[in-house]
Amino acid sequence: MLLSYSPSLSIDYDLAIVADVPNNESMAAIALAIAAGGALKSAKTTVLMTGAEAVAAMKKADAIAKVCKTAR
Repeated sequence: MLLSYSPSLSIDYDLAIVADVPNNESMAAIALAIAAGGALKSAKTTVLMTGAEAVAAMKKADAIAKVCKTAR
């Protein structure tokens, strides 16, 4: 479901599309279909997460940080 299609208020982009789709694959399909037209020079897609998804990611990051050694 397309929620918004409007000229971007940002200097970085000419256009912003806000869409509520059922999954990441659906949004990727929309982005690929738009890009297939060949008029895009660059594009950016940002996936939003729910609070529960963010908490789960933080817990996974904590578990990884306990076993991962970073370069210093």
